[in-house]
Amino acid sequence: MRDIYHQLVKSSPDFKGLTDEDLAESGDLYSSGAFAINSALILIGNLALDATDSENYSDEDARRDLVLVSHALRYLPRMAQALNQNSETADYVRSLRRMEEGQK
Repeated sequence: MRDIYHQLVKSSPDFKGLTDEDLAESGDLYSSGAFAINSALILIGNLALDATDSENYSDEDARRDLVLVSHALRYLPRMAQALNQNSETADYVRSLRRMEEGQK
């Protein structure tokens, strides 16, 4: 069964057609996106922990937030992996180009 990771990686651009500058920028953007997703996951964990310690946090609020957290946790980790994969692919294509240039 395919998941969001496979969908994002399958749809990744053809890195070979990009300039070195575009590859560097793309790699940085993908990496930053993965970092943002991981930060969001940490934040969700911190907020969930803080919510359990609060006496003013209603059962209704808890259920609502649990549904939202469930949606995020279902997709965000694999999206982060796909972004990291795309970042590494961009770096790999750039390194291949540098090696090819060195052989000429």
